[in-house]
Amino acid sequence: MNRKLPSGIHVVAQSEHASALKASLGDGVTVVPSSTTEDVTSDVLSRASILVLEVDPGQPDSMARLSDVRSRRPSLPVIVALEHADLRMTRTLIRQGIADVATLPFDMGELTGQLFEVAARNAPAHDGSLAPMVSMVRAAGGVGATTLITHLAESMADCDGRQQEVCIIDLDLQFGQVANYLGLTPQTTVLDLLEASERLDSDLVRDAAVAAPQGIFVIGAPSQIAPLEEVDVDRILNLVNVARQTFDFVLVDLPSNWTNWTLSAALACNEILVVTDQSITGLRQTKRVIDLFDMMQVGRENVRIVVNRVEKKLFQTIGVSEVADTLGREVSATVAREKGDLQMAQDRGVLLSESGRKSAFVKDIDRLADQICDRVVGN
Repeated sequence: MNRKLPSGIHVVAQSEHASALKASLGDGVTVVPSSTTEDVTSDVLSRASILVLEVDPGQPDSMARLSDVRSRRPSLPVIVALEHADLRMTRTLIRQGIADVATLPFDMGELTGQLFEVAARNAPAHDGSLAPMVSMVRAAGGVGATTLITHLAESMADCDGRQQEVCIIDLDLQFGQVANYLGLTPQTTVLDLLEASERLDSDLVRDAAVAAPQGIFVIGAPSQIAPLEEVDVDRILNLVNVARQTFDFVLVDLPSNWTNWTLSAALACNEILVVTDQSITGLRQTKRVIDLFDMMQVGRENVRIVVNRVEKKLFQTIGVSEVADTLGREVSATVAREKGDLQMAQDRGVLLSESGRKSAFVKDIDRLADQICDRVVGN
């Protein structure tokens, strides 16, 4: 084989498996003997371009270590090494965004092929640094997630006094309205970029992104309904990675339907904002969504609850504290209900902040943007 493995590959495995690799893989691969529960060091995580990590599904601490790695470096391609890799476990791991699953003891030919494949698949993600990415998840339809994401993008364009290019990717392929809310008519949509496949690069992404008057960019959803199940996970991840190389900050608007690719896109984000209202239906659906992330072992600090359309009435059926109690989670942010002015602005394809900067709704959005800047952009 004349091809040389890419640099920065790190293998963290038990001694009996690690020792077999040292003599077989090149100098560009770092082998770290470790138990299946020992924490992966920050030095390894910061240096790794691809991580091969031995995992024992029968040990909760081993699975927790994998979750910790994913939360600390969400964009790092991880190949999980298992002694007994059954189909169910493999599918579960792939749904969590794992790049591939290798069998133990290592088969050198198989592992080398997997490393080349993962390196090629993730090449755009390593041509430059990746911008922060936050997804907006609607627990149920009609909770106002699109309204929030458009206003949040405009507010994020000024992050602690630093101007940054913010792009919204509308991945709600069936009912996406981001472009309409901003009065835009994209000529190139998300589906066009997905079809570009290996030809996709920053130039194509920037050409597709429509510049809104509010100083943000939008990659719009298709005008016709697209089948969600036909979307390829790798192409979605490639798209968001290239967008993160092209812009300073990326916001992803996700559909309420969960598929392998929507879950993978969410797990690739630095933070997931789950939007709900104070209704019984909204809270019930929100509980199901956060239970899904718990099942996928997403760190709770990466899933933030945002309560929209909050009414500060003295006597209300469900207050913000009751929302937190019901969900068993702290509410990260609340956004006040804005009545007529907001709807009129959206009908005109503009943002409320253009005319109502002092409104409670806009102030809450600005506060949420400041929190994200402090937590995500500043890191």
